[in-house]
Amino acid sequence: MDECRALFAAGAGEITVVTAEEQTGGRGRVGRAWYSPPGGAIYVSILLTPRIAPRSANQLTMLGALAVLDAVEPELPFGVSAGIKWPNDVLIDGRKLAGVLVETALLGDAIEYCVIGIGVNVDADFANAPVEVRERATSLRGVGVRAPDRERILVRLLASVERRYAELQTRPPFDEYRSRLLTLGTQVTVSGAEQIHGLALRIEDDGALVLQTIDGERRVRFGDLG
Repeated sequence: MDECRALFAAGAGEITVVTAEEQTGGRGRVGRAWYSPPGGAIYVSILLTPRIAPRSANQLTMLGALAVLDAVEPELPFGVSAGIKWPNDVLIDGRKLAGVLVETALLGDAIEYCVIGIGVNVDADFANAPVEVRERATSLRGVGVRAPDRERILVRLLASVERRYAELQTRPPFDEYRSRLLTLGTQVTVSGAEQIHGLALRIEDDGALVLQTIDGERRVRFGDLG
């Protein structure tokens, strides 16, 4: 993602793609480090200059998560399914297969550019990973995909991002994103400035999660879902 920012400053155009074999400074939401072993995953950053309002930037997170599903689902064995954990993780059997992180730069009250960072665990080896990662992560090989092909999956991923990005103005991703969420209808805890417990009721068009709490409905735009 840092490379994409440098490329934008150097004059790079729309839909500039940067891939990496490994990451030494990978990061996730709320400042978390992203475990990035070499050779076992797709690490890609995509530079975009969307003509959308800053309040709509969460559409890019939705787009990225749906594009991951487009890329990996043709690989999955029969009976194995993937879904989205609000707001930006792709899970299989409760374990994280992929993550999406969108960073946005503003110029006045408009978006100057965005970078969508996507990591997909394809053939990742978690033997030397921190315990928390081993307990919560999975890979395509780990769910039974034989000889997963990173290049083939990356091609599908980028094709989906390009198609969905072209449709962003005429076909926003809200409804499809909602239909693929694993979060709705479950009891969750969102941690941020405070911890909020409740039943996940719905997702609003700006990506906010609405919870039914003991004090009534609460609307949450940002936070870490537990």
